[in-house]
Amino acid sequence: MWETRLAVDSPTVAFEPEEGGGLLRSAEGTSDPYDVRATYGVGSPLVDEPDPPGIFYLNTVELTGLSPASCYRYAIDGYPEHGGRLCTMHEPHDHSTPIAFYVVGDTNPALMNTGRILAAGKPERSEFAIHVGDLQYYTSLIETYQVWFPLMERLLSAGAMFPCVGNHEFEIDGEFEDYYKRFWRNPGQDGDSIRYHFATGGVHFFSLSTEHELLEGSEQYEWLTARLAEVEALPDYRFSIVFLHRPLFTVGDSHPVLEIRAALMPVLQRHNVPLVLAGHMHGYERFEVGEITFVTTGNGGAVRDDVDANIGAYPDDAALRVASGRFFESMRILIEGDTIHGSTVDDLGMVQDSFDKTVPLGPRDPG
Repeated sequence: MWETRLAVDSPTVAFEPEEGGGLLRSAEGTSDPYDVRATYGVGSPLVDEPDPPGIFYLNTVELTGLSPASCYRYAIDGYPEHGGRLCTMHEPHDHSTPIAFYVVGDTNPALMNTGRILAAGKPERSEFAIHVGDLQYYTSLIETYQVWFPLMERLLSAGAMFPCVGNHEFEIDGEFEDYYKRFWRNPGQDGDSIRYHFATGGVHFFSLSTEHELLEGSEQYEWLTARLAEVEALPDYRFSIVFLHRPLFTVGDSHPVLEIRAALMPVLQRHNVPLVLAGHMHGYERFEVGEITFVTTGNGGAVRDDVDANIGAYPDDAALRVASGRFFESMRILIEGDTIHGSTVDDLGMVQDSFDKTVPLGPRDPG
C-alpha cells in the first residue's frame, strides 16, 4: 500500500524472492480516493511539511503465489527507489523454522532519536514488526505524517508493521479516522483497526486497544476471550502473544491500567499467553508475573520518562520488576520451538536486557 496525491492508472508492483534466483513477477491493484479532512501545520512557521486536507489516493496491490516463511523484495512501478521487503507467515504446522520479529513503541522521529534506534535495532533482520502504539506525535509541534513516513522508512520498508492504538493516535480532530484507520484499516488476518489477530507457525498474536472499552463485557473483551479459545482448539496451536499500548504493569512515569489488568489477568492466565508487550511509559521495564512476562518497551524516540517514578505507589508491582532502564530502545524477539528469546537494544546497539523463556506448547492445563 502507498499513498499518492493523484490517481494511479493500474498501480503495479514488481517482486522477487529476496535471496535471488526466483522469478521476477508483477501484480496490479487499485487506486482508491479518500477525502482527508484532518489538517495540521498549514500556514504554521514551525511546520516545514504540514499535513494538508484534500483528496488522496491509497494504492493497494495484493501479491499472490508466495511461498510460506519466505522473504521478497518489491518495487513500485515508476518509482523503483520506493520499494522494500516483505516476509510471509509460516505454515501452522511449521514449528521448527525460527520466527523473528521486531518491537518498538512511542516513536517520535522528528526529535531525531527514532532513526538511531531503528539503525541499531536493524528491523530488516526480522520478518515483521510490532508497534505498541503512539506512532506519531503532533504534540511535538514539528511532526506530521508527511514528516513521519520518510523518517520511518527503515522500519516500513523492512516488512509488515502491526500496530496497536495508542493515546497519541487522537491528538487532532480526525487523526484516528483519516490517518490511523486509513493506513492500518485491516492489519491482521481477522478483526479490524481497533483489535485484530494474526498467526505464524502456530503462534498467535492479538492486538488490543487500551483506548477503547476493554473491561469484561465489552466487545473487545468478548472477542479476545472467544478468539483465544478458538485458536487454542486448533491442532497446531503453540501459544499466544498479546500487545497493547498502556501497560498492565509499570512503576514508571505513568500508571498501570488496573481495571483493565483485573479484567484481563484471569484471561491471560487461563490461556497460554506467555508474553504481553506494551508501551506508553517512555522507558523499558520487564516484569515476571507467574508464567507471564510483561514488557514495557516505550522508548522508541519520544522524551524519556522516569522509570522509577511510581515505585512507592506500587510496591507489590515493583517487587515483580526484574529489569528496567531509562534509555532509548527497541526489541528483537526470536521464537525457536518452545523458547522465546528476547533482547532489548539501545540506540547505540548495546544489549541492555535479554531473557529466554521456555513455554509449554498447546492449551494451558486448567489444573
